[in-house]
Amino acid sequence: MNISEPSKPTDQSQAAGSSDLEGQIGEVIRRDVASAREPDEEGGSENGLVSANALLRQIAGTTFKEIDRLIDELHALRDHLQREGLRVQREIVKYAQLSQAAMKSAKVIAEGMTHLQGSAERFH
Repeated sequence: MNISEPSKPTDQSQAAGSSDLEGQIGEVIRRDVASAREPDEEGGSENGLVSANALLRQIAGTTFKEIDRLIDELHALRDHLQREGLRVQREIVKYAQLSQAAMKSAKVIAEGMTHLQGSAERFH
């Protein structure tokens, strides 16, 4: 049998959360072991098992709620990014239209200047 050490959490919040969780699980296990050693009066070991199951359900419920919250945040972020992507596309289209209009205006001005220069040279 190979025993390996658990990996260390990457940040303080994970460390605090896992140590709390480990403490709660350890407490339930100690109660279960203590109740298993005592004579079986009024379903003592069954109560320990029920409390362990209740704690695991509570922990799993908290985890699922956190996962659901993160999924909701990711959906909101995706929606925001899609809206921003559409807005940027609209801005690019406006910029392209403005750029084309500016090029046409510059071309008209350049042609006008050419005609003016030609007219001015004829009078001299």
